[in-house]
Amino acid sequence: MSRGLRRLLVLALLATATPALAQPDDAAATEGDAPVPTDALGRYFAELTTAKLIDVDSGNLETLKAELSAAEALLKSGSFVNAAVSLFAIVKSPRYEAFTDFVEFQNAEYDLAVALARSGAYGSALDAIEAILKRGPAATYWGPAHRRAVDIALETRDHAGVLGRLEAIKTADPIPVSAAGERGYLRGRAAYDAGQLAAAEGELVQISKKSRMYSSAIYLRGVIRARRGEYKDSAEAMCEIAATPDTDKLTFVVDDRYFTVKDLARLGLGRLAHEQGEYDDAYYHYFQIPDDSVYLSDALFEAAWSMYQKRELATARDLAAELLREFPSAPTWPEASLLAGYIELADCEFDASQTWYDKLAGKLQPIVDQIDLARRDRHLRDQLFSQAIARYREVKQTGEVNGQKFGTAKPATPTEEVLALLRLDPAFMRLNDAVTGMQELADSAPTVVRQWQQLGKQVTEKNVGKVSGSATLEEEALADANALVEDFRRLEEQVREGRAELARGRRAGTLPADVAAEEDKRLDALGAKVAKAKQQALAAADTAADDVTKSAAPGVRPLITADVAEARRLDKAAHALAAELRDRGDKLAQVAIEKLYSDVRRVLDKAKLGKIDAVIGQKRKLDIQVQDLAAGRFPAELIGQMWDAGLIGDDEEYWPWEGEYWKDEYEGFR
Repeated sequence: MSRGLRRLLVLALLATATPALAQPDDAAATEGDAPVPTDALGRYFAELTTAKLIDVDSGNLETLKAELSAAEALLKSGSFVNAAVSLFAIVKSPRYEAFTDFVEFQNAEYDLAVALARSGAYGSALDAIEAILKRGPAATYWGPAHRRAVDIALETRDHAGVLGRLEAIKTADPIPVSAAGERGYLRGRAAYDAGQLAAAEGELVQISKKSRMYSSAIYLRGVIRARRGEYKDSAEAMCEIAATPDTDKLTFVVDDRYFTVKDLARLGLGRLAHEQGEYDDAYYHYFQIPDDSVYLSDALFEAAWSMYQKRELATARDLAAELLREFPSAPTWPEASLLAGYIELADCEFDASQTWYDKLAGKLQPIVDQIDLARRDRHLRDQLFSQAIARYREVKQTGEVNGQKFGTAKPATPTEEVLALLRLDPAFMRLNDAVTGMQELADSAPTVVRQWQQLGKQVTEKNVGKVSGSATLEEEALADANALVEDFRRLEEQVREGRAELARGRRAGTLPADVAAEEDKRLDALGAKVAKAKQQALAAADTAADDVTKSAAPGVRPLITADVAEARRLDKAAHALAAELRDRGDKLAQVAIEKLYSDVRRVLDKAKLGKIDAVIGQKRKLDIQVQDLAAGRFPAELIGQMWDAGLIGDDEEYWPWEGEYWKDEYEGFR
């Protein structure tokens, strides 16, 4: 089979989820025939081999090594889909059926799972992993494949689903301790997600220290105990992680999550101590967060609160100042600024507090206005969250934003200030990934449909073993129908954008009410016409596709016919689901932006109230001084000032000393 045809076939199978394959309409396989492959790609390869489009004898160990090397080069370069295409052509091709026990072939199986997972095709990746795990724990790539499956479960948060697939694979040999620990952690997470805290802890407590999930299991046990109000037991679990030296040999039975879990454990210990009023202990645990941790700004903020609660105002002031100086774009900076004002109030520094609150209110007002705009404008909200998602991924991968450590860059615009404050919920990120993937599928679906139709043309009954280059009337009619469908889809998108612009103009007050109402009617009528015409075009394209696939070779015809129909169904479903997921994503974005608006507005209101408190405090301070003077008591804070003034005559002027002490004079004074 030619490279172009092989790539076409595999890309089409990657793009279509689960093709509904029909049985061949020719004679059924007899007892002496070769077994018919049960998977879609295997059946295609078998039919193409029968059609002499694949030379089975062309595969040998040298070609296997060469193709594997080329695929791994694509994998290393980040070209995950192309790598998956090349690896599918190795793993599923009949050219290498005799090499399944070779380490190179098993390497290709594992690389295929990696490529699919990295490209976001988690379901297909788990299919590839299952084939590896069925070889048993003694197989070379069993352990790495099992770890990859667990990583997929953690990434997608489908703990129960992936665990079910793993446990459904029965092997004669017992699984290793490390794999048993990974499955125990997934069982614990699944129970925790279901709110079954006791069952979750029962699973987590059985995980061995030799498992890479051991530290994560201990941390989750601490969280479970904290949720039950068992603070002492929770602290013991957290201490087991935080107190483990990084040089301990068990420290190396971990992955890159270890240090994150350790920082979270230290942060958790600080919060537990703060919750119980043990502010010195809280400060100690917060102080253990290393300087290179992404949680350092949170530790500084919470340590400042602990010291404020203890009325160690000088320390609290220093910690808040350090946070605002070193992390001007940390999500906690508004609360930290509010706390700094509280500290000045508690220290009776009313002028400083009033100045601080004026500055904070002036800084927050443009941010609140910008958030308010995003609340009411979906287009602006989409842009904002698109930037926030890109920022989130950059921080997750590098810990930096535009080349600077997270939280240290000073925002230059209100939009950048909003991005710094916006925290994205994991549920929103998962839905956004689904929206992105579905949109890509919707965009590529017409291409996939054309690839299936082209494949039907390439393997026609009259052209077995060769490629037909001329287009038939049926193919031209199908091309016209497909183009018309895409034109109507573009028109639908333009109508949607027109409605968004109309809503923006109405909110901004730049569009008269009568003009807006008239434009609404026009867009509604246009949208209805476009939707009806699109449905007619889709029906015409379906009919034209059926005419094209009728000429395929008998062996592969039912496969192609079924998959063309499935591809066309997925083409329609992908666009509908993409629109639905976009709406759901916007609802979550609306919830997030409303929460941010509420939080920042609350800080702004408290800053304004804090200014009033500062003014009232200053007035009360003056009232007390007047009362003391009226009662013949001299206010203590004025004694030092009046002492100097009392030593100066009416014709004298006091100059503060600005010299320096000579060494001999100082020593002599001592």
